[in-house]
Amino acid sequence: MERRRGSFAGAELLLCLQGLPEPRSSYYIEFTISMMRIARETVKGSFLVARLLAVLCLLATGASVMASSHGEQSLRSRVEQFYSAVQQGDWPRAEKYLTKDSKPIFRAQSKKPVLGYQIQSIQLAPDEHAASVVVQIPFMSAAAPRPFLVPKTTQWRLINKVWYLEIPKPGPNDQQALLAAAAPQQQVPSPPPLAVSKDLKFESLWCSVGDVYAGQTEVARFPFTNVSTHVVTLSEIQVGCDCLRLKTQQKEFKPGESGALEFEFDPSRLRFRTEESFSQDIILKTEPGGVYVKLTIAALVTPGPAPPAKP
Repeated sequence: MERRRGSFAGAELLLCLQGLPEPRSSYYIEFTISMMRIARETVKGSFLVARLLAVLCLLATGASVMASSHGEQSLRSRVEQFYSAVQQGDWPRAEKYLTKDSKPIFRAQSKKPVLGYQIQSIQLAPDEHAASVVVQIPFMSAAAPRPFLVPKTTQWRLINKVWYLEIPKPGPNDQQALLAAAAPQQQVPSPPPLAVSKDLKFESLWCSVGDVYAGQTEVARFPFTNVSTHVVTLSEIQVGCDCLRLKTQQKEFKPGESGALEFEFDPSRLRFRTEESFSQDIILKTEPGGVYVKLTIAALVTPGPAPPAKP
């Protein structure tokens, strides 16, 4: 009877090990060897051991899932830090997130700060030492009335427990830069460069709405004054994100008149699953002169409910 129990224990252990997710990490292998050694050397054939091993295997499965989640979070943080540097045009800081072989390729590419970014998906490789990350980047074109989103797929590698962006070597017919939009079929003139408006004096071109929690909306304000001697018209305002809604209705401002551009920020449209920093550029066009001005809204988005107010 004892022998039959021992066979059952071995079979149950095998089913447990087969049920664990692939790939098996070094932690999993060490864990399995330890459990098999205990089963063989300590209490052979025990029915209780089979049950105990089944429970421990489930715990190992949970640990594997937690490790995978932690790996994705650390990668997401590195991706955000890289694109934050790119958005600010800080190329030396951006290079710190590249593999050694990718740095000369990055330096040779034409670069300009991006208007904003949003991580669309992260797909870890089975061994969790490589990953594919898709980031939505808004681009402007004279052929389009507003910024259009372009998905960019980047490859990341885990080196010495740190994630680095790996840029593939360009082929003879591949002129696509990491930060460039898809080339249009026909050449179109580039939009006028961004500048500081001489007609509208803004108190600040950057506005942070602070911490924003699930279910909340905040309003970003950009006060300004028309310091020119003529009427200034806001002919075009491009927000580039569904999470922002223009509240200001007035479009024309007389000389000496003050006003404010107000944007309602709704983080629920971003569908963030973890606490993340948010930054979005808004492109404003004024007339006369057709001057483009860039405004930036920033926030720290938390998907959970807001903490209770202090008494």
